[in-house]
Amino acid sequence: MSLRLKNASASQFPPGGWPFEDPKTKRKFNGWEGTPQMIAVKVVEHRRANPSLYPDGAGQDVNAIIQEIFAQKVKAMPWLFTGFPDQGPGAYPSQPAPASVSIRGEKCSCGATEFKPVYCPTCSGRRIIGYTCASCGKSK
Repeated sequence: MSLRLKNASASQFPPGGWPFEDPKTKRKFNGWEGTPQMIAVKVVEHRRANPSLYPDGAGQDVNAIIQEIFAQKVKAMPWLFTGFPDQGPGAYPSQPAPASVSIRGEKCSCGATEFKPVYCPTCSGRRIIGYTCASCGKSK
């Protein structure tokens, strides 16, 4: 399977850039030194300089190296690639949100004790930032 970016813009630099570690030599390439294509060219040069580990031009195809770079990045940030859900860093596993909750010792002015959680719209909607009364709708 070929990995592809959701946003194939050449200016896309994810957090940490595009770091790459050669599996045989263990040399680490700085992720901020260019696009995956630019880093792949550097990897080809490195592999050509190590003919004992990469004989007869093995592992020197730029497109194959780009896939290797993507394969390392997809482990940390799968949401950058097609076929994966759009969840950024800090995304939580999906779990059903409670319809209403009771807060110990809390009562609304209408007398109800059930409240609906209000979720933060900017952090994937998982953090509770307040409550509304399940009966009358007042915010708390």
